[in-house]
Amino acid sequence: MGRKEIAVSAEKKRKDQKKRRPKKPHVVIFSILSVITVLFAVAFGIVIPKIASGFETIINVYTKTDPTTVTPERSDTDYQYYTPTYSDDERADKEAQVAEEVEAEGATLLRNGGNALPLAAGSKVSLFSRSSVDLLYGGTGSSSSDSSTFPTLKEALEREGISVNETLWDFYTSDDIASQYKRSVADVRTSSDNPTKALPEFGANEVPWATVEDGAGSSFAGYGDAAIYVISRSGGEGADLPDADESLGISYNSGVDGDYLELSQEEKDNLAGLKALKDQGVFKRIIVLFNTSNAPDCDFLFPDQCGVDYGIDAAVWIGLPGQGGIYGVADVLSGSVNPSGSLVDTYAMDAQSNPSTRNLYGQKYANADEVGLQYQEEGERDFYDVNNTYNVYQEGIYVGYRYYETRYEDAVMGTGNAGDYSWADEVAFPFGHGLSYTTFGYSDYQVTPDGSNFDVSVIVTNTGSVAGKKAVQVYAQTPYTDYDKANGVEKASATLVGFTKTKLLEPGESQTVMVTVDKADLASYDSNNAKTYILDAGDYYLTVADDAHAAVNNFLAQKGYTPESTAGKMTAAGDTSLVYTWTNPAFDDTTCSTSEATGAQISNLFDEADPNKSSVSPSTVTWLSRSDWEGTYPIVQKGWAASDDLVNALKYTTYEKGSEDATMPTTGAKNGKQLIQMMGLAYDDPAWDDLLDQLTVDDMIKLVCCGFHQTNNVASVGLPMTREENGSTGLTASILGGSSAMTYTSEDVMAATMNRDLINEMGTLMGEDFLVNGYNGVYGPGVNVHRSPYGGRNFEYYSEDPYVAGEICATEISGIQSKGVMVFEKHVALNDAETYRMGISIWSNEQAIREIYLRCAEKGITEGGAQGIMSGFNRLGAEWCGESKALMTDFLRGECGMQGIAITDMSAFSKFMDTPDGLLAGTDLWDNMMFNKVRGPELKKYADDPAIVSAMREASHRILYSVVNSNAMNGIAPDAKVGSSMTWYYKIVYGVAAVFVLLSVLNIRRLVKGVKMKKAARLEAAPAASNDSSVDGPAKK
Repeated sequence: MGRKEIAVSAEKKRKDQKKRRPKKPHVVIFSILSVITVLFAVAFGIVIPKIASGFETIINVYTKTDPTTVTPERSDTDYQYYTPTYSDDERADKEAQVAEEVEAEGATLLRNGGNALPLAAGSKVSLFSRSSVDLLYGGTGSSSSDSSTFPTLKEALEREGISVNETLWDFYTSDDIASQYKRSVADVRTSSDNPTKALPEFGANEVPWATVEDGAGSSFAGYGDAAIYVISRSGGEGADLPDADESLGISYNSGVDGDYLELSQEEKDNLAGLKALKDQGVFKRIIVLFNTSNAPDCDFLFPDQCGVDYGIDAAVWIGLPGQGGIYGVADVLSGSVNPSGSLVDTYAMDAQSNPSTRNLYGQKYANADEVGLQYQEEGERDFYDVNNTYNVYQEGIYVGYRYYETRYEDAVMGTGNAGDYSWADEVAFPFGHGLSYTTFGYSDYQVTPDGSNFDVSVIVTNTGSVAGKKAVQVYAQTPYTDYDKANGVEKASATLVGFTKTKLLEPGESQTVMVTVDKADLASYDSNNAKTYILDAGDYYLTVADDAHAAVNNFLAQKGYTPESTAGKMTAAGDTSLVYTWTNPAFDDTTCSTSEATGAQISNLFDEADPNKSSVSPSTVTWLSRSDWEGTYPIVQKGWAASDDLVNALKYTTYEKGSEDATMPTTGAKNGKQLIQMMGLAYDDPAWDDLLDQLTVDDMIKLVCCGFHQTNNVASVGLPMTREENGSTGLTASILGGSSAMTYTSEDVMAATMNRDLINEMGTLMGEDFLVNGYNGVYGPGVNVHRSPYGGRNFEYYSEDPYVAGEICATEISGIQSKGVMVFEKHVALNDAETYRMGISIWSNEQAIREIYLRCAEKGITEGGAQGIMSGFNRLGAEWCGESKALMTDFLRGECGMQGIAITDMSAFSKFMDTPDGLLAGTDLWDNMMFNKVRGPELKKYADDPAIVSAMREASHRILYSVVNSNAMNGIAPDAKVGSSMTWYYKIVYGVAAVFVLLSVLNIRRLVKGVKMKKAARLEAAPAASNDSSVDGPAKK
């Protein structure tokens, strides 16, 4: 073959090889794709599920996801252990009726000069103030509701046939006025060293009078039957009202017009303008509505106090009316309902006269920075990890009327160094005050001792011309003895110990009412000597009276005092026919020394919260005492320095692993028990042990540390997931509204009805709302105290008085729980203010703690049957509430008999609310949304500690006991098996992971194939190149 033929043959061979050569393997591309898909597979298959496991709680809550499985499936008709009474439409109608009734019976007529109220049918009225078109229906924070669709005051009045000035209404609602003059309402917030930092949100921001006249003045004459002026004030969660007393060391920015409970200058100018028009005959009467749960300064109603006559004829306190309550306000104003409400707070001329205001907001330990105490960790989300603030309840038991009326009596009698105290200059409207459009009389007052009770009866007669109801209030006075003075036992001159409400009495009609007074409510706590409840020797008085002040005047009269004999210091004559005297012959520290609920011995539990007794006390304090009013009146407790012992006590976790002797309980047993089988069994039934043995340590850790608005589904014991929601005033899941849920009045309005039956009916309807909307528990009612008028969450709490608060709370709880809804009374205990609420140390004395601050929660448990509580953010002394064994175990369970769940307040970012100490103290469940943030890792460290595991088992027992006796078991058959399934979001994540795994497999296969092809190509190319070289070589020559 010639040279040319050889060359042609070689070229053809190269072309044939090129045709047979496989496609380019793209190794680089598939390498990159393989890495990417593997990474995504790992992310979706491992990393994201791991992260999601820490957020399961919050995801489930906000997406309403329930992993619970039930075999056989839950029934919507069978095994309904709790059932609704009404259809949706029926319930909506009934709730609207009851909400209106609660407001109508709670709204309180404070003044009615010249019978300015009720308004005559067909009256034409003008509504003044921006608040008249923008009412406060509720407070802010966790119990807030969307009021944008709630009925207006105008609509409510018009329903009663009262015409409202449209021009004036349109003026206030115009975009220009609404944008310039909007009342500022505080909402949840926290602050650092300055508790009033950034407070422009507090402001009445009222429209100037000149602007009102210019905008709508020409319309006034046509609607001159009444000028109705609305005054609104509210705090909120995390936001106490500002107080302008500079002596407290508090500063305010220019957005606050002085003391927020005073009238602003614009409000005063408005009232002065209305008075001028009234004098000109434009308006016949001026009526003021107090739309607030924070008792404002009332001196402006009294010309001799404020120096200006605003010509106000009538005043009505309406509180916060909720969704349907505004119709009740209109009922009262129109006279279709005769007012029968009674104030549950003292309304003072000046709120600053309340002794609690000396120590209102709290202070920072003077050496906090030097010893490492902090309010927040700079730059971290854990901003609730606080331990550098404190407050002192120096006023002791003298909260509200207990101060005003007791000092009044001592001033009249010339005892106790009361100084020149003048009740008439201090108090505008006393506790219990409430007028009517009719009059009532008492007769045939009798008291019969009956063992541990006193049975009080009295005939109530409607002596006026209008049908009405009357709240009958029973007050007691106990002897203030030399023993008391020597041992620091304080006694109020009057305490409410009983109440009831008459039926609707027609003019001239009478009713004999009965009130039972528990002798235990006459006992006083002696924390220094007897260290239990005592009944002093001496005279005890019981009286029926219209209010606390009238009660004291009755007691004074019984002792022989008159206005004449006291040079006018006594404001009015008392009525001795309404006073009963019981003489206790000897000092008694036995009768009331054991719990009526459990039989437990009652003795001191809270010495560590008393700065005069605590082992880590930073200072000492002189408690306010009626033995020396002037000498013991509270002062600002500034400058307290934390000792080394206190600093150590304030550390977040104090329990040392393995330091307590305990036996590791059985875990993970296979006993085949299901929670449904425990329904109806007593808490201490031995059958519980077999069920609890089935829990694993991991089960318990996840159960107790993730309780944000739910309890976890635990398959090993057949525990279904539950759902809980806030609800001091109704179901507030961004409020459902309409036929689904009703927002009721603020709690103080509920208490002001003094009508147990009505509030029980309301509670039952509230429970039904939770039931039909799929909720199993309610964070509420609020059981804290109106320690001062400046409390940010006063709208969520009942009263300054623990008795009326406790009784109304108990009847409400009874109604709620009748629908299988777990109740969590909040916030136990002494969490009465919002400023520095996270971790603040509250220092008080045991008498005040027991008689004032725990009594409402106690009655909710012992009388209302509450099986759960929510603890506070605060500390009792150095101990966070939830880690106080004295509170969580010895008092709540030992003395009160509570067997259910003790849950924390929100604890997701709060290291000081630690789980080891809390569990050992008796806390069961952490209101925590993130397992991997603080709580989960914290508990896992103690997974092999017998004491902590045993405490988790007991906490789990309480959770299971509460749930099995709740509506959470509805639809579950007695022989059903409750398990757990993969939730939708895990299915999505793992589904995506599976896709990426598949893609990874495909890409890796292509990559491997490509590598092999590339290698084969190299091997094939090597001999070809050698052959080409032998052929081409000679040709090149």
